[in-house]
Amino acid sequence: MSGERDDDEPIVYCAWDGTWWAGRYVGSLSFEGHSLTIQPRFGLATLRNWLFEATSVVLTSTPGKLREDESFIAQLLASVWVHGFVEAARHGLPALRREVATKGVAIRGRLDVAASLRLIATGGGQVVSIRSERSLDHAASDAIVAAYEVLRRWLGVPDEKWLPTRAKELLPQLMAVTGARPRVPTKAELDRIRYTPITAGFAPVAELSRQIANRRGLAADIDASGETKGVLLDVAELWEMYVLSVLRKAASPLSVTHGTREKSTIRSLLYSDVTGQGLGGLIPDAILYSGATVRGVVDAKYKPLHPSANSPNGPQREDLYQMTAYLGRFTPPGGSGGWGLLAYPLDPTRPLIPQAEQCSPWSLDGGRKVNFTVLPHDASGAVTKLRELINSMVPEQNSWRTQS
Repeated sequence: MSGERDDDEPIVYCAWDGTWWAGRYVGSLSFEGHSLTIQPRFGLATLRNWLFEATSVVLTSTPGKLREDESFIAQLLASVWVHGFVEAARHGLPALRREVATKGVAIRGRLDVAASLRLIATGGGQVVSIRSERSLDHAASDAIVAAYEVLRRWLGVPDEKWLPTRAKELLPQLMAVTGARPRVPTKAELDRIRYTPITAGFAPVAELSRQIANRRGLAADIDASGETKGVLLDVAELWEMYVLSVLRKAASPLSVTHGTREKSTIRSLLYSDVTGQGLGGLIPDAILYSGATVRGVVDAKYKPLHPSANSPNGPQREDLYQMTAYLGRFTPPGGSGGWGLLAYPLDPTRPLIPQAEQCSPWSLDGGRKVNFTVLPHDASGAVTKLRELINSMVPEQNSWRTQS
């Protein structure tokens, strides 16, 4: 459950000193009779805060310890599923066109010549016609409702508290068509659906629903068939979404563009003098604008900012190079040059402010500045800290906010 990623990126890896580390994913996997569960580094409560801020989906606490690991995975899967469903249904439910055949003495739609001749030959005295109509009665609806029933039973949360209001409004409309326990469609049946541009967002939701309805990924079932099974959530991308959400609240009246989602912000580091072809795509997590002028670039890093054996100064070298490239490409040089911000998650076990943040801002050539900060895991605290930081980097924003 992630955006674009490197297929060779390890889930877990062994460092040069023999220490094993988990990467950017949490979840559970099973392989050859063994299971691996990767819990969130900052705990499930923190993950709930990030999910709620980034997606407006609330993960509820599930009592009991017997199925603790499975419940953890099911809650993550349910949150991703319901967010995808609500996002896809922004313009309504997936009412798709289908052809319906009717018999009668009048033609409704177009005449089915072959079927009508066969019917007339039997002495029916009627013809067969085919018309096109919009309907919710199709495989995608069946998959969504089937997944909902599985998640509802698995989570066991009273009063459907895990569902947002919008989902509670839409699901009964689907169930009125499909029934409470529809048959789970096959992948081939889902692939045959022809979505419109407005309903195209239901395609990945329907496929995820089919897998959930078949109970794939809900638990790390021990399997000796040689196939790896399970589900992983990209926490680094979730941290990026969390930072973007609090940044938009803190930066007003500056506008914030999501670099990895909005293709218009992608630029190249180099351009060929011969062909004009770009080389080395630059995709920052967020860009802050005042009108058409870039004021700052922000990148979220799901890493520790405190010094370590691999990074004795705190920030990793490749992150410094990356931010320098962003500033060189997106912000203007000069005395009022732009600034960059690298945002890291606060580590509750290390309450002291990291040295890189204490000494911020750091200067580059051309008047550009780079700041480092660790953000609290509660959204209100993160918004307050970011607002103070942005005000210090863009002093005139205080007057803008007062006027607005």
